[in-house]
Amino acid sequence: MDRRLSTSVVIDGVDDETFGSNEYGHLEDTTEAILSETSQPANVLSSELRFGGEVRIELDLIGQLRTNGDVLVQGTAKLFEGTSENTNDLDGTKNFSVLVPAGKLVNTKQVVKNTDEGGDYATIRINFANFPA
Repeated sequence: MDRRLSTSVVIDGVDDETFGSNEYGHLEDTTEAILSETSQPANVLSSELRFGGEVRIELDLIGQLRTNGDVLVQGTAKLFEGTSENTNDLDGTKNFSVLVPAGKLVNTKQVVKNTDEGGDYATIRINFANFPA
């Protein structure tokens, strides 16, 4: 029993500036993955938003098909902030799980914040659809 997991994501980021105006980033991404109950967890979506010259948001979604046709999605959102958009200075992480029942649509909203310094953050809206492949 294979399932088709359709995923659409919208990421809106804010680079909170102490001096001057805040900077903003926006990303929209859509993908489909075919999941089989005999397979291991599979990469459903990997997206990256860079903005403001110093902020990067990375989103990774891993899906696992259950025997009843539901899909469990494990997500990780990371916020990097430093002297460039290529920085390795990880300042915030958000881990989350979403169960997408067979034949259903599920929406989730997640926020990843800079927990080290400043008020940078990203709001991540994800829509999932789980239907027969």
